[in-house]
Amino acid sequence: MNPPTNITNNHGKAGLLWLFDQAKRWHLSDVELASLLGVTATTLNNWIIEAQNNGDQSPEFPAPVVERIGLLLGLHKSLVVLTPTGYPEMADEWFKKPIHLWGLNGTSISSYILNDPSTEKLIELVRQIRSETA
Repeated sequence: MNPPTNITNNHGKAGLLWLFDQAKRWHLSDVELASLLGVTATTLNNWIIEAQNNGDQSPEFPAPVVERIGLLLGLHKSLVVLTPTGYPEMADEWFKKPIHLWGLNGTSISSYILNDPSTEKLIELVRQIRSETA
């Protein structure tokens, strides 16, 4: 799951701002979100400040960070697709609560990916969840 080559920093900026808001609904701290993106909390906070304050300009995002933002967006989208119509908040609940789906064995998605925030683990989980929507 590599990002398309036509992804720009503006895509990264939009994704980062979405993810920053979504992290609040997922009850992730800045340190946890930074870990999922593979950066320090200081770097994440600098990017967020720059993205919120610089109009059309965008911070420079390394390709692996853009890929992880895309994977987290894909994770969210896959969870939303699985929720009953009219109950999109269930996707956020599934992220936070222990579940027995997708090989999580009673672990929350949050705990699962924070325990091993590697890109490979995110790819594996997103693929497993997407297979339920096919």
